[in-house]
Amino acid sequence: MTNKLTLLFAIFFHLNLNAQQWIDKKYDYDSTLNVTYGTALNFNGSTENLTMDIYTPICDDINHISRKPLLMWIHGGAFLAGDKNEMTNLCKQFAKRGYVTATINYRLGFIPDDLAWNCNYPNYSCVFATDSAEWYRSYYRAVQDGKGALRYLVNRNASLKIDTNNIFVAGESAGSFIALGIGLLDTISEKPIQAYASSNAPNPFSNTLSCEYCVGENFNGVNVARPDLGDIDGTIEPTSVTFQIKGIGNMYGAMFSDLLENHKVDSPKPAIYSFHQPCDLVVPIDSGGVYAGLSWCMTNGYNCYGIANTPKLYGSRAFSNWNTNNGYGYNIHDEFTTTNFPYNFLFGTGSCADQINTPCHAYDNSILRENNLANFFAPLVTTNPVCDTTIYPAGVISVANEDKVSVYPNPAVNIININYSDFENSTITIFDMLGQKHNDEISLLKENTEINIENLSQGLYFFQIRNKNKTLKAIRFVKE
Repeated sequence: MTNKLTLLFAIFFHLNLNAQQWIDKKYDYDSTLNVTYGTALNFNGSTENLTMDIYTPICDDINHISRKPLLMWIHGGAFLAGDKNEMTNLCKQFAKRGYVTATINYRLGFIPDDLAWNCNYPNYSCVFATDSAEWYRSYYRAVQDGKGALRYLVNRNASLKIDTNNIFVAGESAGSFIALGIGLLDTISEKPIQAYASSNAPNPFSNTLSCEYCVGENFNGVNVARPDLGDIDGTIEPTSVTFQIKGIGNMYGAMFSDLLENHKVDSPKPAIYSFHQPCDLVVPIDSGGVYAGLSWCMTNGYNCYGIANTPKLYGSRAFSNWNTNNGYGYNIHDEFTTTNFPYNFLFGTGSCADQINTPCHAYDNSILRENNLANFFAPLVTTNPVCDTTIYPAGVISVANEDKVSVYPNPAVNIININYSDFENSTITIFDMLGQKHNDEISLLKENTEINIENLSQGLYFFQIRNKNKTLKAIRFVKE
């Protein structure tokens, strides 16, 4: 009996020690910004470049952790607006906990309505789609992009040192729709019918051409084509690497259909953390139309038209109830506040006027929710952190030697100096953390050489020095 208790205690201690590892913020981090992970056609048939930012934890500021979990954050904005930079802080906070983190841009926008929805509220016409199918199509494109972004990252797990058995996705608002889609939309039967070929849509009304997602778009002819949007996985960055999504962070998001019922039989069901407020005006916590509460506020307080052509959604509480009532077997942790939308324009907590300054489509306490998400994810991580002295990405090689070499200033902005005693017949090449080369070889003509780095994006890079004896040496530097 004593031996059994000792074994149980050891297992419990190990699990808790491992879990604490992914909660405490004890690491510095490096970043590689504006990495292009693919291209795709947007709602109007234009080609878009899709980019991401990557943050990697550093163990003791010299060595990197090997076998790290990956967490990809996805911004919100109703599929019409927003930017990856909105998730920068969350990426940094989880990189400090030991995760490789990333935040992505994805395709935004839908075909706006061809009617003039004039209102005394700025850009109100921008939220009117030509029909409800456009919402589904915009969501589906974003899920394809998110899946492609994950494949891009796991294809580089050798250099980023990602543990492909420990992948997490999280988002806010529309980003949560996308995160849930990435983790759960995994069978062709779940592809929305609206994502198949649809009838052409009429050109949008001219008052929407200044909408953020329409700027720069040309609408030729009398309508806009709506082709089949393709496979649920999209075409960005194919991979042969198998990986597992262990958890999903859902911050006031929802589903357009029941994605819990059907799941790949050979893939474990991801755990889900949900935070949502019942007074949410944009995404109802139960079931209802997109913008249901906001539409009520606009018509009762701003003398605007009710928002038309929005689809029905199923909020965090609705799909959690599906899981319970149908016995789907997902591990879902709900954190819901208690204030309901009071259907009062001016008075009371959660009323329309109150939400101008304290919106319910947001966190009630962002630091608390971030920490709670970290605590929920931590026990799901099945890898142990290991410090690895190999800090160089694929394509960058270093061997030990006694040559004196230094770089300054470091970090640098536009110019960095390399002082290398064995400069004769030596060349320099710059690599980033993904092992991508950023210049042709530069010959060193003197002991101290200035290198112009003003065209590099902010992030961590390496000078690789090759000399006449074929010796390679890598020196790390940071571009600010």
